Amino acid sequence: MQFKKLLTLISVTSAIMTTQASDNLSDCKIVVGNQRTSEWAIYDFNKDWRKPEAKIWSFNPKLDPIMQQPCLNDPENRKCDDLWLAPSDVKVVLDKTHLLCVDSLGGVLLVRIKDKKIIWHVYPRSNPHSAELLPDGNVVTASSEGHYLKLYNIRKFDSQKPGLTPFSQYLVPGAHGVVWDKKRQCLWSSGDFGVTKWRYISDAENPRLEHAGFYGITLKDTIFRDAFERIYGHDLFPTHDGKLFLTYNRGISIFDPEKCTFTHYSDLKAIKSVDSANGKIMMLKPQERWWAENPHFPNDEQAEKRCFVPNAKIYKARFFQNNNFSY
Repeated sequence: MQFKKLLTLISVTSAIMTTQASDNLSDCKIVVGNQRTSEWAIYDFNKDWRKPEAKIWSFNPKLDPIMQQPCLNDPENRKCDDLWLAPSDVKVVLDKTHLLCVDSLGGVLLVRIKDKKIIWHVYPRSNPHSAELLPDGNVVTASSEGHYLKLYNIRKFDSQKPGLTPFSQYLVPGAHGVVWDKKRQCLWSSGDFGVTKWRYISDAENPRLEHAGFYGITLKDTIFRDAFERIYGHDLFPTHDGKLFLTYNRGISIFDPEKCTFTHYSDLKAIKSVDSANGKIMMLKPQERWWAENPHFPNDEQAEKRCFVPNAKIYKARFFQNNNFSY
């Protein structure tokens, strides 16, 4: 697909998008990835998720005909649809007209909500946990088992050869999260030891990242006081006031991107995702291994009971709202 056509597909929908949500809890929607059904779905926060009318929209890439082609960078030569069984991350992008979807079996895609059209799909492999849309339309992905970020040149995406989209690769031990910072014009990533800052050089032929800083939590009360603690950083996502949530093995911290400092936020461990809307905090707190049947809402037992999908394997949940930190 030529890049001009790609941009047209993205831009024309902003004015005609019918699935909209205001950024308040009276008209609040939540998007989740369900590994039980291999789908992403948008739910009404104020309705009982056990009832069909609560699910506003759903999307399963395995059902799209374009996924029947072979994935040319897969060692087992599987078709693309075999790499979309375990939704991990999801982000609301492009003024709430598209979703950026990540699957831990290897794929990342951009889908238009209005008609469920897949704009592009790439295959970073090695357990992708997050992706981020950059200002020029390119995408960066984070793969935890591969210990790398991959920066894809979407201008050169070929719908007939999606697995061969050109990319550059960067070492990040335990890479899990990536977030674009619009104010500081940089990318932040999370990994085993903390948060890394990257400069982004937008170039039509050779887009690239440059390491611009690393910020970890220093070990205390040991003989290794000058070492960084291995925190196994997981979800990295904006707060309502211009900072970043960082979930990790011992809890949740707030990272201040201006001061580049951490503040402890919660002792809750193994949280897979965290988000906020109008002061309400939403987390994905695993019930079994890494999934749950509902998001966790601290201090809101009724919401937690209402937003429940029996037998679901929800891995991450996001409020369906604009992300002003990044876009």
